[in-house]
Amino acid sequence: MIHDNFIKKLESEFEGEHLVILKSFDLFEIGKILCSFLNGNGGVLIIDAISQYKNQPVNWSQEPINQLEQYLIKSIIPTAPFSINSRTVVDVFGSMKIFVLKSSGGSKPPYLFEETIYSPGKGLKRYMLANTKQISELIRRRHEAEKHWERKIVVGVELEDLDKKLIVRTIKESKINHRSNFEGSDIYDFLSHYGLFQNGGFTNACVVLFGKNPSKFIPQIRVRLTEYSEGKTGKALLRDELLDGNLFEIRDKLEVYFEHLGVRSVFDDKQWKRRDFKFPSKALQEGVINALIHRDYSSISGGVSVEVYADKIEITNSGGLPDGLGIKELKKSHRSHPVNPDIAHIVFLRGLIDKLGKGTISVVELCKEGGLKTPDWKESNDGVTLTFNGPKSLPQKRSRTNEVNGKNNGNYSADVVIDAYNAGKNDGVSDGVSDGVNDGVNDGVSDGVSDGVNKSISEYFANSILKLSGQGKIEIIHIVDIVFTREGINAREIAEIRGKSKPTIERYLRQAKKAGLIEFNGAPKTGGYHLTKKIKDKLK
Repeated sequence: MIHDNFIKKLESEFEGEHLVILKSFDLFEIGKILCSFLNGNGGVLIIDAISQYKNQPVNWSQEPINQLEQYLIKSIIPTAPFSINSRTVVDVFGSMKIFVLKSSGGSKPPYLFEETIYSPGKGLKRYMLANTKQISELIRRRHEAEKHWERKIVVGVELEDLDKKLIVRTIKESKINHRSNFEGSDIYDFLSHYGLFQNGGFTNACVVLFGKNPSKFIPQIRVRLTEYSEGKTGKALLRDELLDGNLFEIRDKLEVYFEHLGVRSVFDDKQWKRRDFKFPSKALQEGVINALIHRDYSSISGGVSVEVYADKIEITNSGGLPDGLGIKELKKSHRSHPVNPDIAHIVFLRGLIDKLGKGTISVVELCKEGGLKTPDWKESNDGVTLTFNGPKSLPQKRSRTNEVNGKNNGNYSADVVIDAYNAGKNDGVSDGVSDGVNDGVNDGVSDGVSDGVNKSISEYFANSILKLSGQGKIEIIHIVDIVFTREGINAREIAEIRGKSKPTIERYLRQAKKAGLIEFNGAPKTGGYHLTKKIKDKLK
């Protein structure tokens, strides 16, 4: 049995949720409790029963969770999303394994378990038989839900406008994931079962999920992906495109994009040290799927945007948080009340949502594991924005042996320029490249060089750069940064990125070549600029 200490911990963890603790593995009781959750506002059921489930009349040759899922899916009508997982709880009294069942309030009440309607209990009662008044309220709630944008019929949509292969794959995956009580294989039957085909027409939710060309009917479904070459105040874009397709296609495109982001770098100005990091792709995918599920599709001017900077990524969806859910609750266990329950349910069937109400918690945990700052959510008139931040600052400070101690016989070491360049390279492409590079160069010039500085790069390189005006130094470092990230680029392309005229960029390119930073390879019309081998070796 669960010890009192465990109970207190669980009550604290699921604070604000309807929590029920069951100290026996009674399938009939579990079914009644889940049914009451679905007919209410959801809840969490803790089952202390690992030591008892073998006594139940069920074949436990499979995993207990799979057996319980299949039993509940077949016993509750209509089908509804819920999640079950096992956990090991440890305290001074030892460890024990428990089951955690979680469900949101259902979108298609009333729900029946064994042909009986149960509603949430009061006081110590876990559940109660729904009376006539409660049943009437549940039916009214369902009628209200039917008016939701998701369930409105889209005029002109035929079966040929839907991706039938994707629907068939969804049917198969829902069975593999043990999340559906639909046992057939007919497409119309499946869509009707989940309310996506009603009164002879396909709903908005159906088009969002399975449309071949959904923007033909719902133009606001597109997602904007923007990648900046500088900070948020910069105007140069590396990418700016609208992603088209149904929810799953857009999700897949962004997944591929996130996988190819690779390792990124920022510069720790306190230690003059580069920090390499990588945004956890699974957390980004979780953030995207949440935005796609919870966005306000009904607004023609609404949408989802993904903005990528060097040290952060912002995912914004139109609309607001579900009623009763605040920003603080997103970072802890909370009730799952999807804005678009029909869309969310199909995504759940495919296994793209692992645990109800756990998506935002997973985002926080994955970022923490990756050494990144805690992600932030912000709600505004424009919608809800999730910001993935870069790595945490290094805790230790720069030692005195690494502090600068003045000029070196009137000349400045090339390492000062390389460090400043790294500062610009790693802090650049995001918040304030100009500020970061300018500060890095000027601080390096004013402070001098450290003891035992590496002089492998010739002094003429440093002197050539430092003789230029302040703006000239900054512009050249900007250009070298662009060449570093996009080798083979030509002057016209650099001019477009920097927002300057081609002749101006060509002047800086000549100075950079003279300083030994870059070189031009290839034919005059088809060739491009590359870092010199000497600089590449130094920047490794």
